[in-house]
Amino acid sequence: MIVILFDILWVCLAITLVAGLRKFLTAENLKDARRELWNKKRVRIAFFAIAIYLVVGLLSQIKIPGTGKISDPSLLDLAYSGMPKERTYSAPFAAEVTGIKLRKEEYPLNLVKGIHLLGTDINGGDILYAVMQGAGTALILSFGTAAVAFPIGIAFGIISGWFGSKLDDLIQWLMATIASIPWLLFVIAFLMVFGRGIFWICLAIGLTSWVGTARLIRGETMKQKSLDYITAARAAGISTFRILTKHLMPNVRYLIIIDFTLFCSSVILAESILTFIGIGVEQGTASWGAMLVEAEKELMRSPSIWWVFAGSAFVGIFPLVLSLNIVGDALRDALDPRTSSTR
Repeated sequence: MIVILFDILWVCLAITLVAGLRKFLTAENLKDARRELWNKKRVRIAFFAIAIYLVVGLLSQIKIPGTGKISDPSLLDLAYSGMPKERTYSAPFAAEVTGIKLRKEEYPLNLVKGIHLLGTDINGGDILYAVMQGAGTALILSFGTAAVAFPIGIAFGIISGWFGSKLDDLIQWLMATIASIPWLLFVIAFLMVFGRGIFWICLAIGLTSWVGTARLIRGETMKQKSLDYITAARAAGISTFRILTKHLMPNVRYLIIIDFTLFCSSVILAESILTFIGIGVEQGTASWGAMLVEAEKELMRSPSIWWVFAGSAFVGIFPLVLSLNIVGDALRDALDPRTSSTR
C-alpha cells in the first residue's frame, strides 16, 4: 500500500513539473526568459546533457515483459545485448584484458572480444553500460525523493505563509526542529531499521529535505497574498481552497521547478555518499555510488584500474550534477523577479 502511494506521489510530481515546463515553454509573458536561457551556450549544453541522462534513465527502467526470463530486460538491456563480456578488466579501447599473464600459446585468450569505450570491470562487464544503468537509479531516486519532500514542503509552506498566526509558529517550530537534525545520522538510523531498498532511501532523504522547499514557498506565499489579484479574488467571494490552487499555485510554480533542479543534484550526491560509506542502495543495484565503492579498491591495484572511477565520477555523477546546477541557476536568474529586476 505504501509503495502504491509512493508511486502515485511520484506520478503527480512528474505531472506537475511537466505542466510547469509546458507553461514555461508556451507562456507569452515568459518569452524574454526563454530567449535569455537559449542565448546562453552553457545552458543549451546543460539542457542537452540532462535530456541524454533522462532518455538513458528511462530506457533502463522500461521493462519488456513476457521474455520468459527471471527478470524482464529493459530497453537498455536489449540495446546492449550484443556487447560481449570479457574475462576481466580491460582498459578503454584496449586490445587485451588487464592483469592476466598467459603462456604464449594461450595468448589469443587474452584478446578482448569487443571495443569498450570506458573499459570493463572485474567481471568483464562494460563500464559505459554500468554508468547508463546508474542513470536509471539516479532518475528513480531524484523523482522518488522529490515525491516525498515536495508535497510536504509545498503544503506546509503555503499553509504557513497563508494563514500565519499560531499555525505559522507551529510549522516554523517543526521546520526548525527538522533542520536541526543531522540528515546523515537520521538517514543511517532510518535505513538500519527499515532496510536499504530504494523506496526506503527515498523516504529517508525526503523526510529530511522538505524544509528548504517549505521556506521558499512560505516566503513567496506571504508576498503573493498581499498582491491585488489575491485581494480581488477574496472580494469576489472565491473560496480559500480555490484561491490557493487556481491563483496562488501557478505563481509559485517557478520556484518549484527551480528548486527541483537543484534538489536532484543534492539527491544524486547524497546517494553516492551513502553507498560509498556502506548504507546506500542494496548490493546488486546499479548505481554510481556502488561503482565508486568498487573503484576505491581497484585504484590500489597494480596496474591501477582507474577507469571504473573515471566512468562513475566523470561520466556519471559530475556532468549531470554540473548540468543541473547550471540549469537551476539559469532558471532562477530568468524567472525569479528579485534577480531579473536587478539586471
